[in-house]
Amino acid sequence: MDVSERYDTNEYQTYSYPEKVTCGIPGGKEKLLGDMVVGNAVKPAVSFLKNHGHKSIVSLGCGARINRIDNHIRLMTGLNLSYYVCIDRLYEIEPISLSAFADPDDMTEVLIRHYGGNPHNFFKAIKIFPETLVEDLQDVSCAAVVCQRILPYCRWENAIMSMNPKLILQEDLHGCERQNFRGQGYVRTRSGIRRYGFKPFRPWPIFPGEYNMVFWRRKDFGVEKIINKKFFWFRKLIESLP
Repeated sequence: MDVSERYDTNEYQTYSYPEKVTCGIPGGKEKLLGDMVVGNAVKPAVSFLKNHGHKSIVSLGCGARINRIDNHIRLMTGLNLSYYVCIDRLYEIEPISLSAFADPDDMTEVLIRHYGGNPHNFFKAIKIFPETLVEDLQDVSCAAVVCQRILPYCRWENAIMSMNPKLILQEDLHGCERQNFRGQGYVRTRSGIRRYGFKPFRPWPIFPGEYNMVFWRRKDFGVEKIINKKFFWFRKLIESLP
């Protein structure tokens, strides 16, 4: 799939946060109305996820352009989700770039299988929400969360846990902030990395076998059946390691 091709604006949807909302009497104070709150609109991301969060994977702090999202798509298709939701505090997010996929050929095959022969349907599943903070999604549920290149001192654990995702993928950890969910109802899952076919994200060559990612699963969500129960205790031990 040639990601350098420009798509019609209808291929994906970008939502903006209106600076001013008017409802009721012009010039009067705004009143609570549907998805409106006093003086402001509910963030479009919040409205969308309240309706579609159970079918969505959410990329937190996605940056100015969507790029290197191969593992995100593997997780999205593995969970059979419908939407790839991107949020960032930036005013503009460019959804298509030459670096959208690290391995375009592999991603094309994945999307062909997922969309029954039409991989370009993926671009209709992308929902972009600029001017949106991670904290804006407090208590808004979704199926999975992914985050890359988290700036130092950004601690999003409480907001992410309130979203109650089944799975949390962190990538590009070198020099970036790591979120820690241990003891908060989540465990690290190395078997999940294999289950969804994740590939190393810019690993350091000096660390053979290093994936440069951390994958968390909610304790009540199993990513695969344990065929050999003799090694069940061993898997639990490995997942408990920091």
